[in-house]
Amino acid sequence: AAGAGLRHAAEAATAAEGLAPRPWHDVRRLDVDLLLWRLRAHGDLTAFVDRVIGPLLAHDRSSRPPLLPTLETYLAHAGRKAETARELHLNRQTLYDRLARIARLLGSDLEDPQTALALSLALRARRHVK
Repeated sequence: AAGAGLRHAAEAATAAEGLAPRPWHDVRRLDVDLLLWRLRAHGDLTAFVDRVIGPLLAHDRSSRPPLLPTLETYLAHAGRKAETARELHLNRQTLYDRLARIARLLGSDLEDPQTALALSLALRARRHVK
């Protein structure tokens, strides 16, 4: 059992590369990142990222302000707009405008739970695909 646990911890440490710096990461909280890391070589994961957030990534390569940080913060706050605006130091109307642009670019309803899940997974998966 120790060998399997060590192997799991080593893979999780590799999968954690690219996460926000922290003094330590609890390997038990990295299961989603570990799964995505293990799937990184499959073309399906790259296709998923491109399909779900590709238009947003393309926008951010050529336009300002970048919208990806807004989406990441919005999802990190579970769609709570007041908290998102506060963390991004934006007034609420500016946040609403950015969220509307993101929804138009992606052709998605950001408040739909399935959409939010897909977006969250795609944002995490993009760290593992090239």
